[in-house]
Formats: sequence, C-alpha cells, structure tokens
Amino acid sequence: MNRSQRRGVRIAAAVASLSLLAAACNGDDAADNGEEADGEGSIAQDYDLSGVSLHVGTKDFAEQYIIAQILAQALEAAGADVEYTQDLASPDGARNALLAGEVDLAWEYTGTAYMNYLGHDEPIDDEMEQYEAVAEQDLEENGVVWSEPAPFDNTYGFAISQEAYDDHGLDTVSDLAEWVEANPDEATLCADATFPTRDDGLPRIEEVYDFEWPSEQIIDNMDFGVIYDSIANRDPCEIGEIFTTDGRILALDLHVLEDDQGGFISYLSSVMAMEELADEHPEILDIAAEIGAPIDEEMMTEMNAAVDVDGEFPEDVAEEYLREQGFI
Repeated sequence: MNRSQRRGVRIAAAVASLSLLAAACNGDDAADNGEEADGEGSIAQDYDLSGVSLHVGTKDFAEQYIIAQILAQALEAAGADVEYTQDLASPDGARNALLAGEVDLAWEYTGTAYMNYLGHDEPIDDEMEQYEAVAEQDLEENGVVWSEPAPFDNTYGFAISQEAYDDHGLDTVSDLAEWVEANPDEATLCADATFPTRDDGLPRIEEVYDFEWPSEQIIDNMDFGVIYDSIANRDPCEIGEIFTTDGRILALDLHVLEDDQGGFISYLSSVMAMEELADEHPEILDIAAEIGAPIDEEMMTEMNAAVDVDGEFPEDVAEEYLREQGFI
C-alpha cells in the first residue's frame, strides 16, 4: 500500500467513526428543532449548532478562500451563526488570529505548522505521522486542537511546460537532478523568495536527490503568478517551483514532475481550534473532518482553477462542492 492509499484508509476510517458518532448524538436534536435536510446524511440532519457563534478566518489565497467557505457554509447548515474574515496575511496571519482569540477556526497545513510554528528543522516523511506529531505537540504547547486532515496534499513541486517536457523528457525529480548536472547552462529555475533557502525547499531536495542547482541559474523572489507564466512561456525559466494543487497547472497545461524519492514534505490541511472550543463543541471538528474527507489533489486543483482561472467566486465553488457531496 502506497502513501496515498495508506493515508486514504486512515482518514476514511476516522471520518466514518466521527460521522456515526455525530449522527447518533445530534441527529435527534436536529430533527426536534425542525431542521430539514436536503438529503440523507447532510450536515443539517446530522449536527445541531443552533445558537453557537463562530468566526472563521482564512489566509490570502484562493485555496484558503475555498476551503474556508466550505467550512463556514457547512457550519451555517448545522445552525451556527458564522462570521467570516479572509485575507489574513500568509503564512501565519490566520494562526496568529486564532491564538489571539480573534477567530475561532482556521485551516492550516501540517508542514507549515511542523516546520514554522513548532520549530522543527527536519520534517517527518510519513504524512500521517507528521500530522499526528503536529496535533500532539500543538495541543500540549499551545492548546490548539487539529481536525482529522483532508486527503489533498498541497506541497511544493517542480513543473515544466509540455514543450519543455517534449524536449527534455523529464518525468521525475530524479530525472531533473541528472539533467541539471548534465546541462547547468540550461537549468534555469524560477522560485519565490524563500524556496532556495528554506529547510523544506531546495536545500532538502538537493540533499535527498544528491545534486546541486547552480546558484547563478536560480531566479528567485518571484511572485507565484509570474512563475507559472514563466514556465509556460519558457522565459526566463525552464523549470519552476509550484504548489501541487494550484489551478494554473491545469490552465497552462504544465507537466508536474513526480517526487519519486519523497523530497518534498507533506502539507495536509486541517482545521485548527482552541482546546476550550473543541471541548465545548467537539462536533465542530467532526464537521471539518467530514466535509474535508472527499477532497483529493485532483478535486482541489479543479476547484482552485475555477476561482483562479475561470473567475468564479470562492463561495459559489464551495456551495457547489457541498451540494454535490450531499452535505447541504
């Protein structure tokens, strides 16, 4: 069983258990309050958060807007009064707002928490072990509770245009490492300000794949929107740093290289809440786990493309997802 299959089995089992428990505890109350569900197994039928006021915060990019809207609309379907604040600065604006009591709930990535917030220099290769380590340490040190993670892994990656793929035949990062060493004058890399130096970025890839990218061929401090266009146009870069669920991968028909030796660390996404709220209303994180469970990399990429490329509103994409999955 590979990493994705193992992760899917563990998440599915956890969510199934949470859903059964929530249905048993809350289903009768929802019915007694006259709540009408749109279909069997919906959030309105299985949960009752009537009278609970919640504040959802989100970072400042499309994926965060979408999953935060999914959470906010699901909580509203359960009867909660939800306030929503977006555009909290990346990477830690939503996290800081949560710790300060300015918001109650926020989605966060396990890799960001493990490396940035919890102070580790070396990531844990197994994505579920890393999630469990984050959840345990963050609860103990900061009183933060993490929901079971959604399956999609929004990690770093390398991409090239289809034309560049046809020229170089790079399928994996191992292929890329060999090509960089054999063709240093062609190996131009577009990257953001932090990727060339951060512990979970290029230095880790060079260590895992045993090569060194010529520093003079790295064009850094680039905005991600510029990076994707630069890859597609092969100007000024042949290779680019990307996020693996970014919708522009589909829009620009980019070829993402397989991380065949596991150099990029995991960035599973979970909902954070402070311990007091999680203890008082555990069903909130049950809902977060349930609505996140169907979202894999392909689905998240498509939803991101709907917003970033097609210009749809995140709240509309979120509502469509919840309806298609039968949650509302």
